[in-house]
Amino acid sequence: MTAPTPADTDVRPADEAVAASLPRRRRPPAPPAHPFFRFVFPLLVALAGVFVFFLWRDGAKAVLDTTDGDDVSAVDDPAEPGFLAFAQPTPTLMVAHVDDTDTLVGVTVLARTSLDAGGNLVVLSADMLLDLADDVVILHELYAAEGVDAVESAVAEFFGFGFTEREPMVMETERLAAFLELVEPLAFSLGRFGGDELAEIYAWRNPGELDDGRFTRQLAVWEAWLTAIGDTDDLIAATLPFDEGLPPYLRAFATGTAELDLAPVVPIDFGVADPFYFLAEGSETWPVEKGREMVPVPVGYAPGVWPTVQLLDGTGDPTARSRFLPKVVAAGAEITFIGNASAFEVAETFVAYHSVDDASRAQSLADALGVPVVFDEDLDQPAELTVTVGLDSADL
Repeated sequence: MTAPTPADTDVRPADEAVAASLPRRRRPPAPPAHPFFRFVFPLLVALAGVFVFFLWRDGAKAVLDTTDGDDVSAVDDPAEPGFLAFAQPTPTLMVAHVDDTDTLVGVTVLARTSLDAGGNLVVLSADMLLDLADDVVILHELYAAEGVDAVESAVAEFFGFGFTEREPMVMETERLAAFLELVEPLAFSLGRFGGDELAEIYAWRNPGELDDGRFTRQLAVWEAWLTAIGDTDDLIAATLPFDEGLPPYLRAFATGTAELDLAPVVPIDFGVADPFYFLAEGSETWPVEKGREMVPVPVGYAPGVWPTVQLLDGTGDPTARSRFLPKVVAAGAEITFIGNASAFEVAETFVAYHSVDDASRAQSLADALGVPVVFDEDLDQPAELTVTVGLDSADL
């Protein structure tokens, strides 16, 4: 409620004149302050302020050391027992290349090392047939029917790892041209081409040509592109100044050690105009093997498909944990935390689950690793399962 204005009051002019004529009283002087309030009380206030500061600092530290209310680690030294840290998954991205008619013309899968020292790139044919657990799909048909997210899900299941980028990248011919123009002209096939020309070549397929001619050229375009970026004096200008999406992959691949591959496929003629492509005989395990090579620390290719795991070193030698990590991933686990057990010299490697709801997943992982499983009830653990690497891990 606001204070009334003079116009709102009921004071008449005569009353104001009477009030003005009354003698004014002088306010008596205040008595001198007691010594307690002059000296002791300010000191107590200052001490209270110091106490509040330390209370805030300790409280803030406790909050920073927790995740969703759970203490992640109170130990700062990675060599000490009890240390725990988030595991950084291998950065991964899928690029769906489409032409001017929004038809899928190719898929590129990229994975880079965490230190931007290179990575792996695989080109897939748009006509590739993926034999998945519950379905058989052809990439360009899947894109036309369900869009890029469905393609990403299929490719993720095919390789056995998920993509860390928030969204798959759709690379239209015009958008590819804009990227390529940053480093044009590009040396390609005994000539030098502008970005717009090379982008058209990426999507083009000659009349009557099988798609293996096109996706082989696509790999060559990637090679020419990354070479041109590596030769430039200004990486940022050559790739755009972004830390998400494609630019950091381009910089890593152009300056580090990059391995570029085509999927080992053969055409299968179903009696239609254009054959589909399928994994060549003897290459049935290639997707999983390539996936493990490309992505040492993967995320699940679908939510909940793998249990989350904290991987702890119980030996005192962190290289033992590093050596065991690929086995845990291969057994079907998503490593979300890495660290050390509460004490070293653990004799036997084991899997622990912390909720009865995770008993079957713990048993499956333990069976795959050939280690025992134990129940350690602790609903505050940051992962569903804990794998502690013991002194016997070298023999597993």
